[in-house]
Amino acid sequence: MTHPIKSSFSTRTLPGYKNPPANDLLDSEGGKVQELIFRVKTSSSIPYRKSLANRLLTLFNDAKEEDPASPGIAVGSFRNFYNFIQLHTNLKCPTISLTPDYNIYASWRDEENRLFSVHFLPNRDARFVIFKPNDRHPERQIRISGSATTDILMETVSPYGALDYISE
Repeated sequence: MTHPIKSSFSTRTLPGYKNPPANDLLDSEGGKVQELIFRVKTSSSIPYRKSLANRLLTLFNDAKEEDPASPGIAVGSFRNFYNFIQLHTNLKCPTISLTPDYNIYASWRDEENRLFSVHFLPNRDARFVIFKPNDRHPERQIRISGSATTDILMETVSPYGALDYISE
């Protein structure tokens, strides 16, 4: 479908011009993701902001390279993650990856074989898992998993000792 052009000048006649992708929504999501990465990079409340922003940008670019029609990183998941780290400024820098749905998956691990991982969903929810040593049976681990809204996630997992190794 063509749209009437109100002036005699058209960008379609410029050398090197490529038609925009069919899905403008994905383009706007990509712009929102890049804006959030910039916010991370410039946030004075995140001590590891530059390394985190670089990792997020790498994940975004890798996802877009693998599938140009993808959002790169799901905007709702990213917002949920960003709000979480803004709310909890004392957290150590997590290891970040993406789920197949382009949601952010953050993990904190310590040298005592304890792990806390969070899958940030787009709807302000998060799924989490905690692995910790079983003091009575050292050959086994305790696994705790669940879901919560991110605003109460830390309160939910604090009885399991996660704050001991994910906080500064």
